[in-house]
Amino acid sequence: MQNDIDALFVRCREERRAALIPYLTSGFPTEEHTREILPILAESGADLIELGVPFSDPIADGPIIQRSSTIALQAGMTFLKTVEILRDFRRKYDTPVILFGALNPYLARGLENSAAMAKDAGAQGILAADLPMEEADEFRAILQRNNLHLITLIAPTTPSSRVREIAAKCSGFLYCISMKGTTGQLSGVTQSAQEYVAKVRAETKLPLALGFGISRPEHVRAAVQAGADAVVVGSSLITRIEEAVEKGKDLRTDIGAYIRGLADATRAH
Repeated sequence: MQNDIDALFVRCREERRAALIPYLTSGFPTEEHTREILPILAESGADLIELGVPFSDPIADGPIIQRSSTIALQAGMTFLKTVEILRDFRRKYDTPVILFGALNPYLARGLENSAAMAKDAGAQGILAADLPMEEADEFRAILQRNNLHLITLIAPTTPSSRVREIAAKCSGFLYCISMKGTTGQLSGVTQSAQEYVAKVRAETKLPLALGFGISRPEHVRAAVQAGADAVVVGSSLITRIEEAVEKGKDLRTDIGAYIRGLADATRAH
């Protein structure tokens, strides 16, 4: 059975563009804001949305996303509420969504139960950033039974042999971290990105998403020119949301314009 993520990348290839993947922390700064912003992302050019399940211990998250998760948790956001938000979003929107975060929330509720809830709510995949590939077989099999992709991170320092091993155990696409370090600490796409993407592409036929440090249209264009099939924007979106809320800006206008500008840049090739 084909997953909506597979269809998305086929469509993007046909349209000769990359996919835009914004990241949004569920419950940041409030549950109501998440419910408001998800439709804005879908309507403004997001091809796929990473909906972050907040967790107390950061996994590759820089200070911006760490803080957003802390605020969301303090406001009472949970995995169950995140699933409810997604289910409500699905009543009108079919934009693919993957749940992004740590493995713990799924373990706490049981892998089978968690996968079933994610599927029922309308998710297309899960990225558990701290799941070692050596321990991924059980969860991967459970996700496959629910037609959910297991998305995996690849670091720029990952050897080619390890890339091959990781790619063989995941599906949907590979999330290629564009630089050393955590999210939101550096800005831009490094000059070695093209070499990095080429190295990963030599080991897998999966689509490749480039993320970390991407915040402006020129960064998106650089990622596309480096050969990425998708571009992930996270920390800069979280910052923009916080600033817009604090200043009382209209989110549909402010966030919508930001996403549209990034989406336009995905056609750089």
